[in-house]
Amino acid sequence: MHPNEQVLRAIDEAQMNGDVEALMGHFTDDVVVHVSGRSALSGDHRGKDAFMALFGRFMERTPGYAFEPHAYLADDEHGVSLQRSHYQRGEETLETDDVFVAHFRDGKISEVWFISQDQHATDAFFG
Repeated sequence: MHPNEQVLRAIDEAQMNGDVEALMGHFTDDVVVHVSGRSALSGDHRGKDAFMALFGRFMERTPGYAFEPHAYLADDEHGVSLQRSHYQRGEETLETDDVFVAHFRDGKISEVWFISQDQHATDAFFG
């Protein structure tokens, strides 16, 4: 297994275990996070502090978030994670296939794109 694939898997494991510190440890301090769409979470978020704030807003909007990883692909510079996401807030739910594309630098993610298969539904869910 490529070391960057191990990073992608470790990120998912940390998130499944609710270990935000371990999760954030896999990103560079100057990480750039791109969230597709037109929701309140969309846009470019620069730096780990901005990413932490974004992650906090994400968890507030979908406290019932869960996911099932499907595949991990990685080489020396790039990584891709495919997953089925389950979003829930009260009685409102959404299920989508999501793609995460990453650039790596020195064993950490320096830039990442979050892309939903059903962008319109995702935008509606997150407002």
